[in-house]
Amino acid sequence: MQYTIHSGQGKTKNHFTLGLDTDWQTIGDFKNLNLGGAKEGAKASDADIYQRGMGVYFLDRVELNSQWNVMFDLRYDNIHNELTDKMKQPTDLSGSADFSKPTGRIGLSYNPKSNFGLYTSWGQGFMPPATEELANNPAHLGGFNTNLKPATSYGEEIGIRGNAQKRFFYDVAFFHLATRDDFGRYRVPGRSLETFYQNAGDSRRYGIETAGTWYPVDPLVVRFTYTYSDFKYTNVKSLWGTFQDVWMPNSPRNLAWVDVEYTLRSKLFFGFDSNMVSRAYVDATNTGYAWGYGLFNPRLGYRWSSDKVSGDIMISARNAFGKFYIAFTEPDPDGNSYQPGPTSEWFISARIFLGGK
Repeated sequence: MQYTIHSGQGKTKNHFTLGLDTDWQTIGDFKNLNLGGAKEGAKASDADIYQRGMGVYFLDRVELNSQWNVMFDLRYDNIHNELTDKMKQPTDLSGSADFSKPTGRIGLSYNPKSNFGLYTSWGQGFMPPATEELANNPAHLGGFNTNLKPATSYGEEIGIRGNAQKRFFYDVAFFHLATRDDFGRYRVPGRSLETFYQNAGDSRRYGIETAGTWYPVDPLVVRFTYTYSDFKYTNVKSLWGTFQDVWMPNSPRNLAWVDVEYTLRSKLFFGFDSNMVSRAYVDATNTGYAWGYGLFNPRLGYRWSSDKVSGDIMISARNAFGKFYIAFTEPDPDGNSYQPGPTSEWFISARIFLGGK
């Protein structure tokens, strides 16, 4: 639910929003003993998990004049998890886990010209343990992992955006994020085939995000994005030991994407996009890594329209040259850390819109 009030006259205007988010679900959760070799044993736990989340927030955006805008918001979240143990063997592991926290954000923007602006903001984050993290209990076969606490963060952003003669549009932002009590995997003696979760450590992240659109001539459009990420654990407890000041796994430092499309007489169009990723480490040891890659994705299509019906048909491909690459990595003690992406994929699509142009 959300309610917004607009007020003010002349150059100064105020936009105040009050809102409520709520959701809930019930999960039937049971586990069998993992005997290895794709074999499972007797039932180890059987429980019902009820979850409810609620967030209350207000947001206020003030237009001081045509150039200055101020924004701030406050939010309070409360998450309730409740487990009912249906086996109660050898003991009743029923229990609950509740997490709550207020967070806030403030921002400022300045637009000295209609085609140029600057903006900055500071905000907080709050991430409670997920269901899988809670329901994998290292102390018992069943019940909640009561050692987990929420991860928290705060960060800043500052950027510029604008356009040049409505031919080139750009947005460039520098960001910083500091986190506390990030989640990570670990294992315990005697249950080596199971994965558990802990508050593994803290991190600091710096980066630059850029996006642009260029119209060199009317039938041609070029779009691009680039992100540089300097993400490090300041300290972390992992499956391979405790480390300080190491690169975060599965976090490539360079991500780029470019898309080019040319339209012939507003009907036939062809183009391509390409996404490029630099190498990324697999785990906190910063030894094993996945190589970077670039994928080429062409497309060819035709658009048509009449007074009552319009549509398009397109042939496209992803990874047209069949590049072998690792789509993502994960710190897995079983050695299955490298997850390959698909080779060439080809698609034919058609769309019809009723109602004409």
